[in-house]
Amino acid sequence: TSAAAGGPAAFPSDLAPPLQAAASLDLGKKLKDLVQVHGTQLLLDGVYNADPHPGNVLVLPDGKLGLIDYGMVGRLSLEDRLLIARVILALRDENVDEVHRLYTAAGYRAVSARSGRAHPARVVHRIATFHLDKIDLRPVDIADYSDPEMGGPEMRSIFSVLSGTIETSVPDWIEQSRRLGGLLVGVSSQLGRPVSLAHEWAPIAEKLLEEHCTAP
Repeated sequence: TSAAAGGPAAFPSDLAPPLQAAASLDLGKKLKDLVQVHGTQLLLDGVYNADPHPGNVLVLPDGKLGLIDYGMVGRLSLEDRLLIARVILALRDENVDEVHRLYTAAGYRAVSARSGRAHPARVVHRIATFHLDKIDLRPVDIADYSDPEMGGPEMRSIFSVLSGTIETSVPDWIEQSRRLGGLLVGVSSQLGRPVSLAHEWAPIAEKLLEEHCTAP
């Protein structure tokens, strides 16, 4: 029925192919492709698009990704990329102490605004999880077991911990990688396809370490 006769208006014929393509799009696969591309740039190339928000990502008619607007480009040294690779593998393995060691040895410092004390390993690990892995909203144990007077777990909402955290020192490689990681994790979560960067990037991290004869 024509629109002039009071029936429903048809879509313009030139919109049919894009609509059909959108209907058949495997969004989860495209997001994983996006994550893999930026993991390769970050870890293997050391030069990456530092602003991969949805407006800078196109799905082309042939199904390939089109990445535009490289006006904000990040650069990382090999030394920094090796550190990121080790953190990614430690996050994948849920190695709380190793993540804490790597962050602390690199100069990362975060304290509780309430007590002024440095965050224990479990809190630093959770912060790093937000940086380079995923959104984890579970409560976190803030107890410092190096204190002999600490009797047991002290669980806190992750929101209260993050809002009550003061970062006094953030190495550049953490600042750069967490911006990229946060954007990718956020985009994936908004689209209902959450990813674990640590698991997706682990093979890339292992390749980097193997190429430079460096044990994880």
